[in-house]
Formats: sequence, C-alpha cells, structure tokens
Amino acid sequence: MPNTKIPPERKPLCWKTILLPLWMLLGLGACTNPKVPEGHEGYVYHRPLVFGKVTYRKSLRGPSSTGASWRLFVTNIDMRTRSYKEVFRLLTRDNLSVEFEVNTRISLRPGSVKEIVERWGGKRWYLWNVKEPSRTIVRRMVTQVSAIDIQLKTEMVRGRIRERLLTKYKKTPIRIESVDIGNIRFPKEVTQAIERKIGQQQELQRQEYLLAKTKKEAAIRVLEALKAAKQQMIISATLDPLYVQRQAIQVYRLLAQSPNKTILVLPNTSDGTGMPLVLSSAKRKLLSPADRQLLKDIERRYMQIARHSKRPQDRPGAGSAPDPRPAPAAPAAPASPGGATSPRGAQKPPAGLEEQPPMAGMRPMGTARTPRRPSTPGPARP
Repeated sequence: MPNTKIPPERKPLCWKTILLPLWMLLGLGACTNPKVPEGHEGYVYHRPLVFGKVTYRKSLRGPSSTGASWRLFVTNIDMRTRSYKEVFRLLTRDNLSVEFEVNTRISLRPGSVKEIVERWGGKRWYLWNVKEPSRTIVRRMVTQVSAIDIQLKTEMVRGRIRERLLTKYKKTPIRIESVDIGNIRFPKEVTQAIERKIGQQQELQRQEYLLAKTKKEAAIRVLEALKAAKQQMIISATLDPLYVQRQAIQVYRLLAQSPNKTILVLPNTSDGTGMPLVLSSAKRKLLSPADRQLLKDIERRYMQIARHSKRPQDRPGAGSAPDPRPAPAAPAAPASPGGATSPRGAQKPPAGLEEQPPMAGMRPMGTARTPRRPSTPGPARP
C-alpha cells in the first residue's frame, strides 16, 4: 500500500476559550471615564449593565473626571451666569400695544447640581421652572403701567420685575442677577404722539427760560438806571461852581500841553484877572419825598427779580466802580477886597485847588499885569 499520511485529529474548542474574549470585550465596553468641563458641575451616577437601578454616586466641579470606572455616567449642568431673552407684545394700562424684550441674567448656586438634576429638571431647569413664571410676572407688571412709563420709567418697571423674581426664587438654587428691558417698539401713531409731547415739553421749557431771562435782563437795566439816578442825585446835591471851575482848569492844563492847539483865554472881569466863566448859575432839581419813595419801591421790586443774577462787577476779582461823588466844597469864606466874586458869593476854592501850578501863558489869579516891554522895530512883514 502506498504510504499515506493520516491527518491529526482536531480538538474541539473549549467554551472557556470562547467566553474569555467575549467577557474581555464586554468589560472594556462597560468601562467609562466621565468628564466635566469648566464652568459646569457634574452629576455622576451608576447605571448597571443588565439588572439593577441607577444610583447617584457623587458630584464633580469642572474641569475634572472620574477616571476609568465601571458603568459611571455624568450629567453636566452649566452653572455660569447666562442671559435669557424673552419677547413680549402686550397691552399696557392705557390699552396701547407695546412690543419689547426682557433679558434676565440668571445663574445657579454653586454645589447645587444634585438638587437641580433631581428636583428642577436637570438641563431643562429654565424651560420647566423659570420661563413661564417669569413671563407671567412681566405681564402683570407691564399691564399696570402706561406705555409712556415703559419708555420713560424703565428703571422703575424693571426694578419691580426683579423684586418679584427675587421673592419667588429666594429659597431655590436659582439666582436672579439682573433684569433689563430693551428694544421697546410702539405703534407708529403712539411713537408720533410721544415725539409731539416731548417736543411740546421742550418748547415750554425753552419759553420759560426765555421769560425768566428777559425779566432778569429788564431788572438789571432798571437797576442800572436807578444807580445812574442815584449818582446824579449825589452829584447834583454836592455840585458847586468852584468844583466845575476846578475841572475846567484841569482841562485847560491838558490842552496847554498839546503842541498842536492854540488856546485863547478871555477874562470875565474888568481888570482882566478873572478866569473864564464856565458855570455862572445852575438850577438844582430836588426830589420830593414821594419821588424818593417811588425810587426805593422800584429798586426793591427789581432787586427781588434780579437777586439770582450777577453782573460782571459783582463777580469775584472784578474791579469796583469808581466813586462818582465829587470832592466836597469847602465852607464859604468872607470875600476879600479886590478879589473876584462868583454869582453865588465869594467862596474858598476846594482843597488842593490853590496848589495847582498856573498854566502856560497865564498868570495867577489876583496878580497885577506886568507892563509889556517895547519891542525893537524890525522889518515890516508883507
């Protein structure tokens, strides 16, 4: 017989050889490593492979992870402050339709992830527990005010809404940071009415300002006129012909110093020793007691109007106005023989007048004229 090889008998596979890789695959698939990102808190729980119930294990604050573990899973909740926007279209107290937005900034209390997941709906905590209650509060607050108050008194309205929300969620892990109302849109007719009202208020304020300004300006002008009248009263009460004569002498002295002027001084006495007559007589206007009382009443009335206004001379640092009062005249003295007399009688000139030096080309008063020396005849001029 030819040589033939008999194949070896195959051994049957053992059940252990089959189940061991299967158990290894299942074990690797059941191992987990849940992670919690930053700003979140993780609710870690265990889920059995076949039988049993889900159980809570621990809470993690991100960023962190549990490491390789058996059938552990995590539900991450964002604990950071976020802004939730809600759009409203409501009728206000005056039955006007207003559209606006309410932005509520809400955060969650740190360390409250277990309570949020088990009692407040987990990741849907806002939709299930905050959205509709907050909208109800906003509707109640807005319907109690007018449309113009929403625009002009926004701080008051949002303050009331925030207080109601804080009261409602006081003992919960939900924290209300702020409430803002914006993007307010009125119907076209309401917008035009508001613009007209604001324009009328501004025009009224402008007219009131102009009226007050005009009154103060008029009061200032009247007070300036009263001041000038008082100055005239003082001057007229103390004005003396000798004082006027003194002023004229000072003017003549200034004119004599000018090289381009020719001055002709004509005496007013027979002997040629008197000065030019400037003022011989004048009538004084004396105010009656009724006129003085009228001036006082006018001054008191307009001082009340202009009491808040300040003129330039009243400001700090401004120079004071010069005193318009002239130098008082000296008492009358008996007339000297041969001296010139004024229409009001012989009076002593004011203090300082006798010390003034004579002007060029003039001699002092009361001195005799010096005879002119005959001049040498010269060639006749054509």
